[in-house]
Amino acid sequence: MKVVLALMFCLMASCAGVGPSSPSLVGEWRYADAIQACRYIFKRDGSFEGDVVYRTKLASKFKGRWSVSDGVVFYRYTSDALHRIPAGTTDRDKLLSIQPDYLVIEATNGSRRKYLRIR
Repeated sequence: MKVVLALMFCLMASCAGVGPSSPSLVGEWRYADAIQACRYIFKRDGSFEGDVVYRTKLASKFKGRWSVSDGVVFYRYTSDALHRIPAGTTDRDKLLSIQPDYLVIEATNGSRRKYLRIR
């Protein structure tokens, strides 16, 4: 149960849905704290993939589609290898800042996260 709650929190506070109209978001991004790590890879074709690790164990490995409109990132999950995120699940985050080496989002629950660019 804790893994599912942590996964949902990470996804709610993720950058999962940035889009092709923002090529600076294309690439690999990572957020980590003492309990969990979230990684996203955003591709130019509007697809993304990523994973969530909770207490050193893989909690989710997902794929989806992303887009950006008016400073909001939207994403739709198309699959999860561990079956924790149903296909068709959608979410959105407000993009607060994007720099060459990091981005900051605000999730719908008000939490903020800073993701570092990996490559």
